[in-house]
Amino acid sequence: MLTAAAVFILVMMLAWANGANDIAKGVATLVGNGTTGARRAVLWGTLWTLIGGLTAIIWGAALLKTFSTGYLSPGFSVDTTFLVGTLAGAACWVLAATRLGLPVSTTHALLGGIVGAALVAAGPQALHTAAVTNKALLPLLLSPLIAVALCVLLLLAARVVAKKVPAWAPGCCDPQEWRKNPYVCATPSRTRAELASAERVWTALHWLSGAAISFARGLNDVPKIAAFLVIAVVTVPGAERIAGQFNATWAIVAVALAMACGCLWGGFRILNVLAHRVTPLDASSGLVANLATSMLVLAASPLGLPVSTTHVAAGSLMGIRWLQKTRPDHADALKMILFGWIVTLPVAAAIAALASWSLNHI
Repeated sequence: MLTAAAVFILVMMLAWANGANDIAKGVATLVGNGTTGARRAVLWGTLWTLIGGLTAIIWGAALLKTFSTGYLSPGFSVDTTFLVGTLAGAACWVLAATRLGLPVSTTHALLGGIVGAALVAAGPQALHTAAVTNKALLPLLLSPLIAVALCVLLLLAARVVAKKVPAWAPGCCDPQEWRKNPYVCATPSRTRAELASAERVWTALHWLSGAAISFARGLNDVPKIAAFLVIAVVTVPGAERIAGQFNATWAIVAVALAMACGCLWGGFRILNVLAHRVTPLDASSGLVANLATSMLVLAASPLGLPVSTTHVAAGSLMGIRWLQKTRPDHADALKMILFGWIVTLPVAAAIAALASWSLNHI
């Protein structure tokens, strides 16, 4: 009974940490380009993360299956030690990274936890190597590169459209005001009604793009974490008495709610990093970054490909930075983000291996 409760608590901790660390990926551009303030952005992102997570009841079956059994050899027997080790590795690292203001991938952390716990349990033969490589490592490594390329293409296309957006000129207005609303520099020949209508459309597109990323993130992340609750019901002693008629639907609902709470609790720490410390954002570049991120994550979810929203969102911002050859005025976070990408999998694997080894010797 106590073991089943421990697994449930670890799953909720991981969902909470995921929400706190990942909420910024959907709404950072809204804050970075001045569309809205941090509080409203976090509330907006939380709402759509919750909606996306609950939608995984319908669309999340592929990812649920992938993280339930897809990375382990058919003969490997999942037990409580493996579950606790995996969850401890992922949750501890994501919570620590959030506390440090480091945007990291929960998907990478989960994969590291699975690898570390499985190696301690049965060695390399416990892992389905082809599945780990083709359905996890390759998507995780390639998705940020695809995001950079897609963002560059979208930004080039946006430049054509942006020719109709009033450009900033010295003496026209304050540059920060123009970043928030380029129509303050409109020519006098345009009527007030035309400007007001264009401004409303532009602002609405920003809000919708943030909603799309948050929805896609919830849809992609919730099944990965909920998979461990599904496994626990059939493997942890005493869990079946607690769960009763428990099924994947209730696992997804529980994880989605915990993730939403995490978004509200810790969303501001990472938000500042992505909004202001990767690249300066204006109205068009912020919208393009959101479009590129949401397109890739939404496309990957039904295919069961566990792409990292962290990597995709940061890759989109990098694409803007490299095409426009701009960097923030101070506190550049690019090296910190790249460091987080590199260390997440091995650190989570090491924590998971240590936790599993300790449980085996108690």
